[in-house]
Amino acid sequence: MIARRAAAAAALLAALPALAYVLPVPGILRRMGERRAALQVDSLEVQGTLTARGAGADRVAALTAQRPAAGEATAPARFLAKVPGRCRLELARPDLPEAERPFVSVRDGKLSGALADVPAAAALVRAACALLAGPTAGDATDVYAAALTRRGVALGDAALGRFDGRIAYVIGGRAKEPHPLLYVDKDGFQPLRLVATEGPELEDVRFLGWGSPIGGDWFPRAIEVLARDALALRFTTERAAANARLPEALFPPAR
Repeated sequence: MIARRAAAAAALLAALPALAYVLPVPGILRRMGERRAALQVDSLEVQGTLTARGAGADRVAALTAQRPAAGEATAPARFLAKVPGRCRLELARPDLPEAERPFVSVRDGKLSGALADVPAAAALVRAACALLAGPTAGDATDVYAAALTRRGVALGDAALGRFDGRIAYVIGGRAKEPHPLLYVDKDGFQPLRLVATEGPELEDVRFLGWGSPIGGDWFPRAIEVLARDALALRFTTERAAANARLPEALFPPAR
């Protein structure tokens, strides 16, 4: 009898997310924008390490004058963001001046830089820029909606799911279906995961470790990009600074 009751209680707990009230999509996007705006972050400078695997490892190795080991390449890297909508991921080679570092940047939704031909790197900078560097003045709902629509996320009804041990709003359809989706933390309204098309296939960008002593609520502890369920790229945060002065020249328009 006790075992049956315990099983029934576990089943009820598992079903609770499905029974809970789900905010409409505009409400989720509005709350996500309010959460970012409350941080009062106009720019970010994040130092870290970039690890690439598979095809991207060869490109990163070539750009950092190294040889990939066991199909993996690692390099110091820097992620920069300037509100609204300008972001850059660069390989911080110590032997090169800042202006000559290999990078991928996004501005006005368009990519530029030598790393732009690595789908996982392009997916990382696009996703992070769309979700972490949106406008902080006024209602950002329409801006998020437009960015997600461009990424192929359907803005119909949301559902509840789980990711990285958290209950999350899932926008775009059922969580188990292979199509563009956005996961947003149900309580903290931080973005957790964006699945969207980049190049020939879906890239799964995951924002891990919100609230860490390093990135706090500004930036996650790590961002991973998976392609076909395999890790393609990981940016690990080592130091993060808000409202740093970032020259516009770091975010060149696409040619």
